[in-house]
Amino acid sequence: MNTAQRIIKNTASLLFLGIISQLIGFAAVIYLARVLGPGGFGKINFAIAIITYFTLIANMGLPLLGTREIAREKDKIKDYIGNILILRLCLALLGFCLLLLLAFFLNKPLEIKYLIIFYGFGLIPSALLLDWAFQGVEKMEYIGLGNILATAIYVVLVLSFVKSPEQILLIPCFQVAGSLLAAAILFSIFAKNFGKPVFKIDLVFWKSLIRQSLPIGFSLIMAQIFYNIDTVMLGFMRSDEEVGYYNAAYKIIMLFIFVIGVYHDAIFPVISNYYKTSLDSLRKLLSVTQELMVAVAVPLAVGGTILARPIINLLYGTDYNNGIIAFQILIWAVVIIYINTAYSRGLLACKKENWFLAGTIIPAVVNVVANFILIPPLGLKGAAISTVIAEASGFLVMYIGFKKIFHMPFHNYIVRPLLASSLMLIFLYWGLNSRNLNIVSLIIGGALIYSGLFYLMRGVNREEIALIKSALLGGKN
Repeated sequence: MNTAQRIIKNTASLLFLGIISQLIGFAAVIYLARVLGPGGFGKINFAIAIITYFTLIANMGLPLLGTREIAREKDKIKDYIGNILILRLCLALLGFCLLLLLAFFLNKPLEIKYLIIFYGFGLIPSALLLDWAFQGVEKMEYIGLGNILATAIYVVLVLSFVKSPEQILLIPCFQVAGSLLAAAILFSIFAKNFGKPVFKIDLVFWKSLIRQSLPIGFSLIMAQIFYNIDTVMLGFMRSDEEVGYYNAAYKIIMLFIFVIGVYHDAIFPVISNYYKTSLDSLRKLLSVTQELMVAVAVPLAVGGTILARPIINLLYGTDYNNGIIAFQILIWAVVIIYINTAYSRGLLACKKENWFLAGTIIPAVVNVVANFILIPPLGLKGAAISTVIAEASGFLVMYIGFKKIFHMPFHNYIVRPLLASSLMLIFLYWGLNSRNLNIVSLIIGGALIYSGLFYLMRGVNREEIALIKSALLGGKN
């Protein structure tokens, strides 16, 4: 199987199985939002946001480092797995101890403290996950399979046993059960295909791993500060209900971000290898990717802004109408993320961790400062605006950093999507306000109009189709 075929297989596996897993999980999100109400939904999302930072202590960039190094040196896979597993377990135990300390001193109701602690038990199975190893050997289908089974168990348990806000403490228990299942499944599949992993304690190797992973791990912590600080600060500065409204909108946004993440997860081992073997192939693949990302992101943001109310009402009901404005603002962060991901992942694949680190620290700081300024007067609207501003600052840093490798412009691809989206916007506004069309008709009609106009404007011409085919379907590499 050549490189192009591997990219297609891995992308298709991650995308197809990942979408199924996400849709199953999103069904639980919708169900819990309706059963718990905005207040209860806000509580569990506040707890999850807190837990995320402690998960990163057990992560510390080691999975991403492991993926990158295994992709380059597959003969050393057992050395990396044996050492990274035990090192992550030690870090997970440290993280859980720190979490208990935080929960003890946290000025929050006892119910929220219990939620945080119960979610914290998931640090152990998270440290045992071997998804990063499968990514390194480009066996993405196993990652998707494990995620689907784990998510399905979690959703079945939630739908079966959580019937009222009084049962909120069951939710993290079910989440941990799903994580344990995913870890066990991936562990057994790996043992069958590559041999049973053997825990190793090689202190010299650990020192090397930590030295290389620290910039990545710190960058990921900054990234999570960026993505979760809105929820944390809303939880301390505003009501549980407002946290619930904000996260109802944010969960939809994360689905859009997931799709782009799947593609970049699939090509990450390839671009890591291209950096060593063929800079021209790297440039070609990332340039084609950038063009596709812009073509998808612009209409997504325009359509999401117009259709925010019917989307929120369809998924959560009118009780969450206060989250509409957050969705309309946050959808524009998706445009920036779609464009920026090629630069950020490219920097990691090309071993430019310091630029990646700067590109996560700066937006994290910007987000915290903007939230402190904007949340008190504007609430969730201020949190959403802060996210967009911070994303823009991070994009600027990543873009400048990637130019040190080679120049990959994005602005050449924006004009046609904007023009086609403008005409789509007219249709959506007319259909929504004058004809009262349902959401399905609006989405299908808008997609057809955009696609047709984009094609007529030669947004994707024969030469570009040939380039895509060369890069993904028939490249020499």
